[in-house]
Amino acid sequence: MTPLHPALARLTPAEAGGRLTLGLELPLDNDRGRSRQDADRAAGCPFGGPDLTEHTGLARLADRLGFAALWLRDVPLHDPAHFGDAGSVFETFTHLGHLAAVTDHVVLGTAAVVLPLREPLLVAKAAATVDRGRRRRAADR
Repeated sequence: MTPLHPALARLTPAEAGGRLTLGLELPLDNDRGRSRQDADRAAGCPFGGPDLTEHTGLARLADRLGFAALWLRDVPLHDPAHFGDAGSVFETFTHLGHLAAVTDHVVLGTAAVVLPLREPLLVAKAAATVDRGRRRRAADR
């Protein structure tokens, strides 16, 4: 049997000492409350766009607190009126690369990637780049 990728192994209860693991879906700081809507409107910003001002700090905090994973969803079109949120309106693999550079232990992954809109070989290359960069960073620590 082929061994699990090291990141996947850290998410499975058997490898985690029998414990369930818990991850977070990003963005971590997308406030859709009334005060945020009013502030966005006053600033001329579209409704539902994530404010990533504190995103790096929150990702690092989740990493330090022991969350098992940070997940992104690939949302190619910003349409909060019909879809209810902006999800990850930023390019998924670029965003993962940033997270790989600012976190140490948390597993990074995609909860969904809209493959029909993407070139499969470029998706594989982007994912491998994030994975390889993360492994290299871990080896340097």
